[in-house]
Amino acid sequence: MINQLLLVAYVAVIVLLSWKLRQGTFSGFVLSDRNIAYPAVIGIAFTAAYFSAASFLGGGGYGLVAGMPWVVFCAFMHVGFACLAWLMAGKIWAMAKQYDAKTVPQLLEKRYNSPTGKVILAAIMLLLYTVYLVPIFKGCATLFQGLIGVTYFEGLIIAVAIVAVYYAIGGLPAIIWIGFIQGILMLVGSVLLYGSLFSAGGGMQIWDHIPATVLSMQGLNVPWQKTFGMAFSISLGLLALPDLLIMIFSAKDRRVVRFAGIYGPLSIAIYAVCVFSLGILAYGALSPEQIAPFMKNPDGLVPFLAKTMLPTGFDSIILLAAISAAMSTMSAIVLVTTTSLTSDILRYLHPEISDKRILLLTRMVGVMILLIAAVSAINVPQQIVPLVSVSIGVIACCVFVPLFFGLYWKKGTSTGFIASLLASFLSVVAWNFYGDPLIHPVFIGLICGTMAYIAGGLATGHGSRLQATDRMESD
Repeated sequence: MINQLLLVAYVAVIVLLSWKLRQGTFSGFVLSDRNIAYPAVIGIAFTAAYFSAASFLGGGGYGLVAGMPWVVFCAFMHVGFACLAWLMAGKIWAMAKQYDAKTVPQLLEKRYNSPTGKVILAAIMLLLYTVYLVPIFKGCATLFQGLIGVTYFEGLIIAVAIVAVYYAIGGLPAIIWIGFIQGILMLVGSVLLYGSLFSAGGGMQIWDHIPATVLSMQGLNVPWQKTFGMAFSISLGLLALPDLLIMIFSAKDRRVVRFAGIYGPLSIAIYAVCVFSLGILAYGALSPEQIAPFMKNPDGLVPFLAKTMLPTGFDSIILLAAISAAMSTMSAIVLVTTTSLTSDILRYLHPEISDKRILLLTRMVGVMILLIAAVSAINVPQQIVPLVSVSIGVIACCVFVPLFFGLYWKKGTSTGFIASLLASFLSVVAWNFYGDPLIHPVFIGLICGTMAYIAGGLATGHGSRLQATDRMESD
């Protein structure tokens, strides 16, 4: 009963805050009019939008089957890529402001003078972000099922209802401010679970109880090469996922971005170490009989730990933490996915559409995308982590290559931009079906996308050099 009451109170706070932060203009809805002035809010909201219920449930349990390589690779890559992302953030913010870009496809369109490239990228985002929402919904429904006793289907309905309300009302301002609150809850929940396992395992003696095969860097039931690829693919999203980049776009000035670069990596480090360690620590705190049911379905480990390892009532914190992880990510994803369709594709086809109509369509289409993803999540046979690594990886590949070179290489052209998008997308899809399973498709996508970008740029000259580069470099 405590969990249910706490959930109702939590939803009430979200709805009230969304109503208070509601926006009447398209720019305010999708970008908060670039007025977020608090570095901690952006930095922690960035972390909350990146980590989802897929990380809390899938990432927390995956160590059961992958062993120590999952912990080491995820922790190292997440922290490293987070630091690199925030080092690039100042230039990204300056470019977005210079071009008055409200979406990532718009930013790259203006960098390369390529409306066609914008539409292609928007279409890729629309497809793959909808796919990415499916494992997040699965994680959220699994959480509701484990902690408040509803069915999986009922959990999906609850998740759709909550996200749809605060997305449609508040837009990006609500997403960022609620994401900040959700990020705090996620950090508290992850530390609490991590500490409970250590306590149950006898403190530092827990390491003596964990089998050597689990701690080996050769991997457990998953080869270390495959684990490395999945960790790399997921971490790459920190550099290039559009739902994270819009957090940077929303900053009031470059000072805010600079100091957000402290809060972001720090919160990511705490969360990553705590959550991704849960699977291997379970071997030192639980009996083999308790672990056995989760070897085939590691996604159920975290709800089980919350119910069995924490004192009565404390599992409510884990409920809110995992729900927060899901809601913050879903809302940001729906926003960038919907604007890709309405602002980038529909307005390209019908430029006469007014901002007021685009805003209405953005709200309505976002709710439709949530419903489509939820229906698709009714029957998801795969584990969460593999689904996340592929969907995140493809989007990150397609954005990272033109974004990174667009910031630091003046010879990029429209041809190179389009070639990199197609090469990244098609090579990842092809490798996913026909390539060596030990080599993650994202590595192939990055190599093919980079080669296509450079070849296209060199072949077509300097026709679309970055107009704002000199000004950004002088900042």
